[in-house]
Amino acid sequence: MSAAEPTVIAPEGELDIARVGDFRAALSNAASEDETAVVVDLSDVSFIDSSGLGALVELHDRLRRDGRRLAVIAPGGSAPAVLINLAGLRSRLPISDTREVAFDA
Repeated sequence: MSAAEPTVIAPEGELDIARVGDFRAALSNAASEDETAVVVDLSDVSFIDSSGLGALVELHDRLRRDGRRLAVIAPGGSAPAVLINLAGLRSRLPISDTREVAFDA
């Protein structure tokens, strides 16, 4: 990763079909920027549905094609972390508990 700070998107509250349009717009804007990495911090998200999860997968695929990185912050036991696990996406999306460990590998 370059020395530049990653773009951070940190939605709050419920991230469902009613709000996914704004979320997708924020993700698209982040994907259009020049930063090497994008962090989506779901720490303050109380609920996420399949539309939100789909937007994350699309962003991950787009960034990867461009040689860039995504980190998704979903603290263990949180609603987003549970739903990511239930959807079987933990092996597909780069999930971390905190921003501090997001790009440690």
